[in-house]
Amino acid sequence: MIAVVWQFQVKRGQEAEFERLYGADGEWTTVSRKSRSFIGSSFLKELSSDRRYLLVEYWSEMLPYERHRRDLVEEIEPLEQAREAMLESVLPLGVYDALDVPDRFGPAWSRRDGR
Repeated sequence: MIAVVWQFQVKRGQEAEFERLYGADGEWTTVSRKSRSFIGSSFLKELSSDRRYLLVEYWSEMLPYERHRRDLVEEIEPLEQAREAMLESVLPLGVYDALDVPDRFGPAWSRRDGR
């Protein structure tokens, strides 16, 4: 399993809209769920900076992640463009081997309803 990690600095006043985009019920997560290789995500807001976020997406492996990005480019690009309008900066922090990830049930644990 891999973890793809991003850091975002959001423009003042765009926090709620950004959280809707990347939250468990947001458009970004909805598109990611279209891939059976998407396991889930963690969406984090820094306590000391109300405009800095981390997104950690868990995928079965790198190749399916890359295929997902290629196959759904027409859905992903508009979301990325909308995101860019909300950001001061975006920093890709890397792709990591996900170690000791707890077992989860269902296709993605980034669901609010627990199914």
